Amino acid sequence: MLKKIIYTLTVTATMLGLVSCGSSTRLIESWHDESYMDGPKLETVLVLGVFQDDTQRRAFEARFVESVIAGGKNAIAGYTLMPEESDYNDKKDIVAAVQKVNADSVLITSFKGETEQQRYVPPRVDYAPSMSYGGYYGSYYGSAYRRVYQPGYTVVDSVVSLETRVYSVSPEKLVWAGNTKSVNSASPEVITGELVKIVTDDMRKSGLIE
Repeated sequence: MLKKIIYTLTVTATMLGLVSCGSSTRLIESWHDESYMDGPKLETVLVLGVFQDDTQRRAFEARFVESVIAGGKNAIAGYTLMPEESDYNDKKDIVAAVQKVNADSVLITSFKGETEQQRYVPPRVDYAPSMSYGGYYGSYYGSAYRRVYQPGYTVVDSVVSLETRVYSVSPEKLVWAGNTKSVNSASPEVITGELVKIVTDDMRKSGLIE
């Protein structure tokens, strides 16, 4: 019984630790062209991910396209038209891709860097059950708690910064922009999933897509 209780407490503490260190992607700032609030919604979006890693680029674009299509709109991954990441540096290639699929907008997400930031976690007092046993077969009563002091400490967070821009094709202008930061992400796939939801949700609130 005692071993089972100790095991349960240990697993619970481990799970809480994993949750506290989980990924957190936030939209730091965003802007949108208010003239699009009551105008026609974007219908066909060409999605471009500017990443040095080609696998991440393709995964990002595919995930974003999937999310936009799920919302009832059309989207095309850039890599299906421009296989090489270097193609994204030439505006003529992007314009040709836009014309080929008749896109009315282009979404570009760029990797802006990864930094490390120190963060101080202040000391705290936790309360742990003080186990007592008695009676027949060592029954557990658990009627008291003891204070456990946890000293302060410094941790180093890994912060990934991404920049997303959305341009309309006609007229050719910026209609949405946003910057996100992901702290202690478990993987690029996690960042992509969180980013897609954050950006599409804000674009819907801004009236650009439905």
